[in-house]
Amino acid sequence: MITPTPIPTQIPTQVPSQVFTPTLTPTPTSLKSGGDYRVLEGVIYHNNQEVALRGVNWFGFETANNVPHGLWSRNYKDMIKQMRDLGFNAVRLPFCPNTIVNKEVSGIDYSKNQELQGLKSLEIMDKIIDELKSQGMYFVLDHHRPDCNSISELPATYEYSESQWISDLVFLAQRYRAYDNFVGIDLKNEPHGAATWGTGESTDWKLSAERAGRAVLEANPNILVFVEGIQNNPSCSDNSIAHWWGGNLEPQACFPLDLPTEKLVLSPHVYGPDVFAQDYFNAPDFPNNMPAIWEKHFGFLSGKYALAIGEWGGKYGAGDPRDIAWQNAFVEYLSKKGICNSFYWSWNPNSGDTGGILNDDWQTVREDKINLLRDYTTNCRQ
Repeated sequence: MITPTPIPTQIPTQVPSQVFTPTLTPTPTSLKSGGDYRVLEGVIYHNNQEVALRGVNWFGFETANNVPHGLWSRNYKDMIKQMRDLGFNAVRLPFCPNTIVNKEVSGIDYSKNQELQGLKSLEIMDKIIDELKSQGMYFVLDHHRPDCNSISELPATYEYSESQWISDLVFLAQRYRAYDNFVGIDLKNEPHGAATWGTGESTDWKLSAERAGRAVLEANPNILVFVEGIQNNPSCSDNSIAHWWGGNLEPQACFPLDLPTEKLVLSPHVYGPDVFAQDYFNAPDFPNNMPAIWEKHFGFLSGKYALAIGEWGGKYGAGDPRDIAWQNAFVEYLSKKGICNSFYWSWNPNSGDTGGILNDDWQTVREDKINLLRDYTTNCRQ
């Protein structure tokens, strides 16, 4: 069953009439050499120091605006400072091919963001990443939509080839190589539908991820490669228990990725009843039935591999009333498993399925969500 995932409310974009290969721009030489990220026994280390990514998703680069959302309301530096002050130490930035060919942008109040006046999408990404670095925040880049409009089943589409996808990933791996807060790249957002794992066919996401992952690590050996799961698979997958797009890592048990474990992060997406009413949310023992499902879908891999939940969240009481119990149970499960890396969806309030950390005014905070995340940070030990 195809399950919807949170899609920002502002989505219309144009499909590029032509596929571009970006020209590499030198990274500023004033920045020190990028830090070394490695995984040991499922734990991420940065320059030999243990790291837990307490992250949040800030979307917008992958939409028609070609910039992170909220810049129509606030200064970007102030928002990053607020993220940090609330306890986040990492940001996952979704992007699309338009971002890196330096498209015109919209949705910015330049009276609040004078530094961004006259800049295009890639130049604004540079500014955002510079500010994340200056405020001591990690970042992960997420290849979210190949056509900047909708989430594809596979990395390649009729208009966007696998070679172009890999070229774009390599471009970003090289562009930000000198940034020591650059943790890695999420190769492709939410493989689903036709995507398979270990079949050896053209739809085999495992093979595509291996090709892309090797290219990224060759371009920038300092960072990590984030690989999501799929939806269903013809083997080594219990398809009777519905998976989220990108959430099925069961086939990794039978067909492990041929990428160095010390440079690999497995990054499933997991949602609750605010996003789609899966049958297991109606079980009489909900939410006590959920840990066994999470364990089957991805949790069994913890310890052997680094796990980082790439997206999770919900309206936490402002939508389906079961979502509070779901999120509470999920945080308890992650904490007990020692899965301490995650990126909450989303910072933005304009995610239709989940809402955000911020309220619709782009200023005030959902304190109940922040309290939940603080409990997660306090109780989770790797």
